[in-house]
Amino acid sequence: MPKEKLTLTVDKEVVEKAKKLNLNISEITELALKGFTFSPKEADQEALYKSYQNLFDSIRPLLKKFGTSVKVADDWEIDPQTGIQYGDVETTLNSDGSFWLWVLEEVHEDFKDITKIPIGNFLSPKDILSDLIDSLAKAVERDKERLKELELAKRFVDAISATVGSRERPETKARGKKRPKSRLERTKT
Repeated sequence: MPKEKLTLTVDKEVVEKAKKLNLNISEITELALKGFTFSPKEADQEALYKSYQNLFDSIRPLLKKFGTSVKVADDWEIDPQTGIQYGDVETTLNSDGSFWLWVLEEVHEDFKDITKIPIGNFLSPKDILSDLIDSLAKAVERDKERLKELELAKRFVDAISATVGSRERPETKARGKKRPKSRLERTKT
């Protein structure tokens, strides 16, 4: 099939993070657009929920692979008595398909029903994809750091083992007496 040139504008940060993850944005965009059909009649809430759910179903395997979540909706907490905005409310999608509603940086609710999220609170697909790439990049960095820490911990344990092993005292008789047993040796008998 002949190809046609398409110009797509993407945030520079997203492009850099995608490159670090070895993601081909052109290929991803082409795959996404191949199955995309939409008519204005379909722009009702049910269709929007279904489309968001389809997007989230595609995202979940990546979240599971990288052990992360992604922000998919945003709102503000309003004091019912004063009507004043006082905090950010975020909804994240987790790898098991559940959503966490975060109020003032604490999980307030855990649910699976996408319709509990008001349509107007969903981030734009562009913002969700940007946040997804950011979450994946952070997960990769977190895992690299964790590997370094694990290697360092292993070296410490190896060093401790080598030190403890070299300090074991041989059974010797001093002036006709055996050395006293250690607490560990006494508990073993």
